[in-house]
Amino acid sequence: MNNSASSRKWYPWFVAFVGLAVLFISNGYTATALSVFDESLLNEFGWDRGPFKFRDLLTFAITAVVAPFVGIVIDRVNLKWLLITGMVLLSAGYFGYSQLTADGSGGLATPLALVALAGLAVMATIVWREAQGYFARTAALVVIAATMAAVVYYRFIDPMALHQVYIIHVVFSLALSTAGTMVVVVLVTSWFLKSRGLAIGIALLGTSLGGIVLSRANIEIIQSTSWREAFGYLALVPLLFAVLIFFFLRGSPKDAGVVAIGQEAGARDLKSYGLTFAEAIRTPTFWVIGISGFLTYYSILALFNHMFLHMRGLGFEPAQAANALALLGTLAAISKLAIGWLADHIDRKLVFLGALAVMFVGVLLIAMGGREWVWIGIGITGCGWGGLFTLYNMLTVNNFGLKEIGRINGTVSLLESLGGGLGIWLTGKLYDVFGSYEVPFDVIAAAVLLGFAIGLFIKSGSPEAMGLQPAAVGRIKAGSLR
Repeated sequence: MNNSASSRKWYPWFVAFVGLAVLFISNGYTATALSVFDESLLNEFGWDRGPFKFRDLLTFAITAVVAPFVGIVIDRVNLKWLLITGMVLLSAGYFGYSQLTADGSGGLATPLALVALAGLAVMATIVWREAQGYFARTAALVVIAATMAAVVYYRFIDPMALHQVYIIHVVFSLALSTAGTMVVVVLVTSWFLKSRGLAIGIALLGTSLGGIVLSRANIEIIQSTSWREAFGYLALVPLLFAVLIFFFLRGSPKDAGVVAIGQEAGARDLKSYGLTFAEAIRTPTFWVIGISGFLTYYSILALFNHMFLHMRGLGFEPAQAANALALLGTLAAISKLAIGWLADHIDRKLVFLGALAVMFVGVLLIAMGGREWVWIGIGITGCGWGGLFTLYNMLTVNNFGLKEIGRINGTVSLLESLGGGLGIWLTGKLYDVFGSYEVPFDVIAAAVLLGFAIGLFIKSGSPEAMGLQPAAVGRIKAGSLR
């Protein structure tokens, strides 16, 4: 009995490491390690960078549109089923990449298009049932319908290879919606009141580790075999992990017979506390977090997704360029843990602004320093940006609680995803216009600086007020908690 009780006591930390593994696979694949394939794909198919990087804008734009509605689902279902769905979709997308041909005749093209259409239809149904307000419902449905029409056109009317890539990234967007940062953060935070920053940092470590491990591994596979075989191997991993999630993960403390770490025995579930979605969006704090997140994610994802090509343009070998991604990922991983721990012990706003300031210095060195300063700039940037993933999610939860965190975080994620997708695409487009990364990286640095300025108005929030006090806490004005 004692051993069983001890196992239950430590199960929340097991959940945090499951979150790490999920993001290693989902974000590690799509947001970090995928860029090491760019040179191989551009060389084989002859695409320009702007149209090619539109795939990422498409991924994050669709993820953004569906995020608030996935948030509604998050508040109502066992999260393990969302994670399993995401793993299966991710596997299908990577196998689809392995089947690409110049004329778009890959054998998985039609099944992937059907999966994308089915997923978008489900999202449309959720929008129709749950969206509040005529404008919100109409706008979301128009975007989803337009995406469905594009999938039909690109697959069945003009099925060239680049259009097949766009379809794959529609599938990726659905995978990230169900097994990405938003779902993992809600899962992990529901198990923690105390040590929440560290737990979130551990989970988000997966994105960085994915960049470190998969970038190097994929380069080795590409150089020893081919990029198609590398994609084929990648497709196997999510399927295996979906099976492990099914057998070993519990979706909530109640399912495992424990309370969240930091809660007293017999206390109500943490999801009983916090603001409603309607209350949250009426606070300045909500919009400050969202707009600052838009700018920061623009910078982070644009930089990471173009760093490999930038290093190649500076004359570095492919292995050295992959090492740059690994260095960013390694330092970001350390930063997530260190900053998560700091945020549990000192003022979270101070830590947040410090991380943004460090990132700004690093990006400025990358943008202006050329080959001589690029490694130092990468090192400094990595130290700052990793912790920002932890802090944005922590600040959101601490200011608004878990009562309707799915919808709240979904809407914040909408802004962050739009920023990230726009950053990746616009950086590629600006490269095509100016012929170098100098101007695009200057824009990235400016976005970080503006994000810092807006971040001055962010409130720290209090996990105690959002987890230990009665439900009346939902009437506390968000952002007044220190």
